[in-house]
Amino acid sequence: MKKTSIALTAFAILATCLASAYAIPTGKSNESGHYISGTGISHMLNAGIYGGSIEREVEYNNAVRTLESKQTVVYLGLEVTPWATVFVGGGLADHQVGMLESDTSSKLEAGILLNLVDHVILDPTLFEDKLRINAGASWAYTEAEWLAQDVRWQEATAFLTVSIVNDTIGNKFFNPNSVAIYMGPMFNYIQSGEIELREEFGFLAGIELFLTESISLDIGMRHLDTTGFEGGINIDF
Repeated sequence: MKKTSIALTAFAILATCLASAYAIPTGKSNESGHYISGTGISHMLNAGIYGGSIEREVEYNNAVRTLESKQTVVYLGLEVTPWATVFVGGGLADHQVGMLESDTSSKLEAGILLNLVDHVILDPTLFEDKLRINAGASWAYTEAEWLAQDVRWQEATAFLTVSIVNDTIGNKFFNPNSVAIYMGPMFNYIQSGEIELREEFGFLAGIELFLTESISLDIGMRHLDTTGFEGGINIDF
């Protein structure tokens, strides 16, 4: 009961940021069979909606400026193995650099998500049950128009997360299947002839609430130059 109360508290704190929250697919799963170290049945298809809001320091037009990017993207994933998913996505993005705003543009994305380790923690401790390791990498393309100039860029992102998963099945005070708290390093790189990213390494952290074995709600944050909040819904079919 105590560990469930702490999980609920962490979820409530992160949920207060939901109004400005957006996310990326993180490839986590509530089934041990979806990990290299496990065995099980693949769902084959998954989908969801996510987005992101984050500020980064960039060099643009011979000056250091703050690039604020917001996005909303729908994605579809295909599990090539139970532990590896490739996905494609598309949606809308708004980019502002300094005081310069741009009209809403499109964003395209593709990547791979990996479920690496699913390990049962034998020694009962707070937040016991499972330790999981996930990884992912994505490529994205988007654009903006500032000072009557079309600025296009490609963006590469990679991350590695460690999750502590607490199963809550059987708890009459908490209906979802489980809660996962995760964190880990991330890398983000922009390729463009007009803008240059000043900071490429950061970290991400958050909480994933598995409403069922196939549906999860993800709320978290990413930090590069500053901290941005994120969230999304993932569904396995």
